[in-house]
This record gives sequence, structure tokens and C-alpha cells, in this order.
Amino acid sequence: MSLWKMVVEICLPIPIVLLALLCFPAPRVFHRGVLKVVDSTLGINLVGNVLSLLHFMLVVSGAALLATIRTTYQLKDQKLDPSSVTPNVLSANLGKRWRAERNFWIAFITFTLWCLLARFYQILKHKAEVEDSLARLRGDAPAKSSGPAPTKPEPVVRKSQ
Repeated sequence: MSLWKMVVEICLPIPIVLLALLCFPAPRVFHRGVLKVVDSTLGINLVGNVLSLLHFMLVVSGAALLATIRTTYQLKDQKLDPSSVTPNVLSANLGKRWRAERNFWIAFITFTLWCLLARFYQILKHKAEVEDSLARLRGDAPAKSSGPAPTKPEPVVRKSQ
């Protein structure tokens, strides 16, 4: 399997699916289940207990991005000998540049999606922890409303002149 096939078929769909699940509007119970699935998926340890799947994919997609930046920059600065430029050579050179730019954008989107997933997951996990601690402080009783208890309004008495 080539590197780009791995990036496109493995590294790109995973954050798209997990971000879509995390952003899906649904009841709290569904979000808790999705958060557990995402936690178990991103928490898979690849190298002992040192490197999780999330960190591994950030390193792989970051390395792919740096490699494509280098390749794109090298092809941008490549000069053709004007005496040997034929339509075939020109189209081959333009094809290389187009593929390098395409690969750059794929790597950029992949790295950005993994970074977004990492941050969004971190925020939602913290939110769930805060909600749990708030529920413990309230005594685990579900609140009937989020505001103060309703009171009967005082009648307004106007002074006559």
C-alpha cells in the first residue's frame, strides 16, 4: 500500500467520521456513548503505553504535510531548459506540479482534521467531566429547570395624585 493510499483511505476518513459523530445533534445519552467510543478509539495504545492512536496519527499526518511542502517547494523552483521544452515535457512538468499541490492539500486537510478532532474531543471530554461534577454537587437529582424557582409577581401599586 502506497503512502498516499494509506493517507486517503485510513488517515482521512477516521477524523471525518469521528468529528461528524461528535457534532451530531442528539440527546445527552447519545453524546456520552459517542464520547466513550471516540475515547476508546483514540486511546488505542500502539507502542506500549507510550503512543496513542491520536498522537501517532498527528505525527504521521504532520510528517506527510512537511514532506509535501518540501516536494511542492522543490517543484515550484524547478526550471526547464528552454531549448528542450516540448509540449510533452511541459505537460509532464505541469502534471508533477499538479500532483504535488493536490498531495499538499490532502495532507493539509488531513492534518487539520486530526488537530480539530484532538481539540474538539478534549473540549467535549472536559465538558462531560464538569457536567458529572455538577450533577454530584447537586445531589444527582435532575433539575426541573435551569433557572431560579418561579415566584408570583408582586402587584404594582400606583399612587394617585
